[in-house]
Amino acid sequence: MRIGIDFDNTIICYDKVFCDLAKARGLVDANYQGTKKELKETIQALPEGDLVWQTLQGKAYGEFIQQADIFAGCKEFIAECNANENVSLFVVSHKTEFGHFDEKRISLRDASRNWLRDQGFFNAVAPCIPETHVFFETTREEKIKRIRSLQCTHFIDDLVEVLCSPKFPTEVERFLFQPTVDDDHPPTVKSYSNWIEIKNAIFPA
Repeated sequence: MRIGIDFDNTIICYDKVFCDLAKARGLVDANYQGTKKELKETIQALPEGDLVWQTLQGKAYGEFIQQADIFAGCKEFIAECNANENVSLFVVSHKTEFGHFDEKRISLRDASRNWLRDQGFFNAVAPCIPETHVFFETTREEKIKRIRSLQCTHFIDDLVEVLCSPKFPTEVERFLFQPTVDDDHPPTVKSYSNWIEIKNAIFPA
């Protein structure tokens, strides 16, 4: 079994980071509470909202990534993978080298690896992911190509656009991670609202 996992919004949760950045810039009320997806819709409705959102992304994925959380249950899932000697685990993410409009030119890939390291994933004990098994690709097409070259048997992603791409290998079992309920996906792809559901689906008791 060769399990691939997306990084952004699948392992790492940016909800609080984006909210704090938006509040600090006066883009939303100080009492605002919402998910990253909800905040994106709110900001994109503002004048030049797309540009503002891309700027926030550059900050959240780079300079402020250490303030991001890990999704509940993710470490338990990875520990379960580590406990099974027949499982190889990979992280495959579509991530550019630098963020949009980031004047500090922080490497988003280095920032992500540092976050994984600080979470303890590169340690030799579970839950762990070998650092050599972490791949960041420049385009979505390259990400899918990497999934294919790694011969993944399962892949977990928050984007239906990835899992339902015509180029996505049909032999890979697809898991759509959707903490916020969203029925906008094909019935051929099953969605999961949390990591415990995914763990139970792949490793049934």
